[in-house]
Amino acid sequence: MTEALRPLRPLQAQVSSDVHDPPSPQFGPGPTLNPISVPDPLTKRAICSQCRIRKVRCDGRPNLCQNCDRLGFECSFQQSPGKAPGQYVVKLPERRRRMQACIPCHSKKTRCLGELPSCSSCVRRNRICTYPRTRRTGTTARGPDAAEGSGTDDRPAHASPGQDIGMVDQAEESALDYETTLGLVEDYFRHLYPLPSFSFFHKATVLQRCKDQTINETLKLSICAITALQLQRTSLCHDLWIQQAEQSILQQVGRASIFHLQALLLVIRYKIESGDFPTAFMLAALAARTALALRLNYERPELSDVAQEARRRLFWALYLLDDFFCVGLREFELCPEETIHLQLPCDEDYFEVGRFVHTGLLRPGPSESLTTAGLRGLFLRLTSVRRAVMRFNRRVGLGEELSSTISSSIRRIEEELRSLEATLRPVDQYSVSNMRCSKWPAQFIMLHMSWHQCHCDLYRLCLDGYSEAAPSPVLAALHPRDRVAMQFKCLEHAENIIRIVSDFSNYEDGECLLERDAAVCAFESARLVMFGSRIPGAVSSLDVAINKAKLSLSLITRFFPYSASTQPLRKDLERLIASYSVRLALQTQETPSEPDPPPSSRPSTKVSQYASSRQRLSVQSLLLQSDFVDDSNEIAGPTPPPETHTLQATAQTTHVYGQSSEDPTPAAKTQQWSTSANGQLPSPGLSLDAGQEDAGLIFNPWMGFTGTEDMSGRPSGLDDEF
Repeated sequence: MTEALRPLRPLQAQVSSDVHDPPSPQFGPGPTLNPISVPDPLTKRAICSQCRIRKVRCDGRPNLCQNCDRLGFECSFQQSPGKAPGQYVVKLPERRRRMQACIPCHSKKTRCLGELPSCSSCVRRNRICTYPRTRRTGTTARGPDAAEGSGTDDRPAHASPGQDIGMVDQAEESALDYETTLGLVEDYFRHLYPLPSFSFFHKATVLQRCKDQTINETLKLSICAITALQLQRTSLCHDLWIQQAEQSILQQVGRASIFHLQALLLVIRYKIESGDFPTAFMLAALAARTALALRLNYERPELSDVAQEARRRLFWALYLLDDFFCVGLREFELCPEETIHLQLPCDEDYFEVGRFVHTGLLRPGPSESLTTAGLRGLFLRLTSVRRAVMRFNRRVGLGEELSSTISSSIRRIEEELRSLEATLRPVDQYSVSNMRCSKWPAQFIMLHMSWHQCHCDLYRLCLDGYSEAAPSPVLAALHPRDRVAMQFKCLEHAENIIRIVSDFSNYEDGECLLERDAAVCAFESARLVMFGSRIPGAVSSLDVAINKAKLSLSLITRFFPYSASTQPLRKDLERLIASYSVRLALQTQETPSEPDPPPSSRPSTKVSQYASSRQRLSVQSLLLQSDFVDDSNEIAGPTPPPETHTLQATAQTTHVYGQSSEDPTPAAKTQQWSTSANGQLPSPGLSLDAGQEDAGLIFNPWMGFTGTEDMSGRPSGLDDEF
């Protein structure tokens, strides 16, 4: 019979309880170890049940351990004399949770003090403050008190004694049950799928996988998170879902997956809408790399029609993402048009049944006829034309476009826009009846608003005194008759945008969502109409123009109440309307208004002050609002003393404003821009008003800063794509 072996004990110094015992012989050379007294390693310290559950160190003090004594818990060591040790029933300790952070602060990993009803961090950043829901009430907690619980019923029934309570809490709060998942996925297709940037799923396939519970977990989390955010389902833990989806994508960054790319695009849109612009900008580059790794910019004829169309739509959604950051600058583009070898997305009816239809390329050649591509395809073509218009405006502003070719370039762009309009089907042409009958009203009005905005971007070069007008020498080279004609065309298209805004606001029943481009068009049309009211022969007088601008403000406020990306648009338009209202009041009182301030150069920002004039960014650019700081000076050595920083800042201010640092003007002092802690660029210190519209202090989201440019030292013949 084999004898059981004793467990091996580690080699250690000699243990002796009696100093008179003879020492053990030494094995090998070496110094003799002095006898020491250590506890027996096989002797286990007693641990009470409460400390074991809470996973904390127990001192094993008889009758009542120190932890239970301090916290007032019932210790398992407190046993009656007649009860056997194994007969003690564990009573779970009272839960004493720490103060919880609100959802916005938790998602941004910033400090939250948990004030009610809104924390100071959210109040300072002007964002909605909500707290995670409690499982007991099933509602959103509005402060730390609502997150506290007492009694044993607050602990999850399925939590094992050795499982950490905090981990169980987070897992339960972020868990997605079947009913919640299915409801949010259905809401996605009802509210978000109609928008151009969210239409890259095949509805029947995704819903079936959701019902079968075979949908990709990361994709499920991202769909539910973006839907809950856009629909303001504050009782759901969508911030935890998006964190889990993002972590899953980054952990498998080396494995390109079509499902993870779909999820990544939704994560990026979530970051944009919640105001985390730096993370969104960086993740967008990862999405572009993943798309190229999967070769999504090429057709795959061997795939099924549904798979091919889903791939196309995914890549076109990535193409639309450029408008949030690059603002027409090629160095920031994710998907340059010369690398795209895909046809446009087809109509919804064909995609739903899985039928292939030819739609044509983004920019067809001169000999290729424009085929009918439906609302989605036409919107992409119009986006491409708008980017070309913006690059043309940049060339004009930089003096790179010859005065003799400006008129011909404008006529060429006008012809492109007329060709796009000619491809519209009768049911897609604008009318109130067509809008009401359209299956996709959001796409319908966004297409027509963007078409008119493209004309506004093209013709506003001729608006004398406007912030984005062409330089005076360029305007002087144009025929006065052509210049006046383009001025009125610009104002006419701006009036048409506001008419669409009014029609849609009267028709829409509250179920429709819009994309940020609709807010950009509404913002720009309001600016143009109010500015144009001062031109003799304008359609709208100043009081009428202000009322029309309020319609645009109402659309932005109504459809984008919580969007961080459109918040600067709303604030700037509110200030501009207030300024024009003051001017109207002065005119009504027949009081001469104060003269407009002289035009000034563009303000300084952490991005634009180091960039050349061809890299200008608008105040609404999310890249500018990302607040990236160039810390290259840290490479060479330690940071210079504060005096050096002060001198550098003074020199940069002198360069930007073109003024002497010894005698700065008040305008230069008040036009300094500051950056808030959450990465958003607030409005300039000098409030926007009607007089500053001419001064270049209000900037177009599709254009850059205006003002005097440093044209020296730049070689001729640079890439005209800029």
